[in-house]
Amino acid sequence: MRSSLTHFATSYLTLGCFHENKGAPIRMFTSNKWKSSRFTKTNDGKTVEDVDLEKKFWTNIITCLKGASPLIEALQLVDLDQKPVMGLIYEPMDQAK
Repeated sequence: MRSSLTHFATSYLTLGCFHENKGAPIRMFTSNKWKSSRFTKTNDGKTVEDVDLEKKFWTNIITCLKGASPLIEALQLVDLDQKPVMGLIYEPMDQAK
């Protein structure tokens, strides 16, 4: 993706990537290596582990992505340089609403 197409959606794209790869942080926080790490004893380490292993965290990411996806798609169409978008924007804008 071009940066100009996604400059408004970076946070949502990051959330999407994080959700696609959610198995890695979950495996990390449940591994023996993490359990023996010095970070598990810090308040920040405990907080990050608790948030990452909480089901509500992952549910909230999905909710955020479902809400943002239609708007991101509509904004990407508007940001296109190659072709006029007015005729193509009505359906995505209705979905974004």
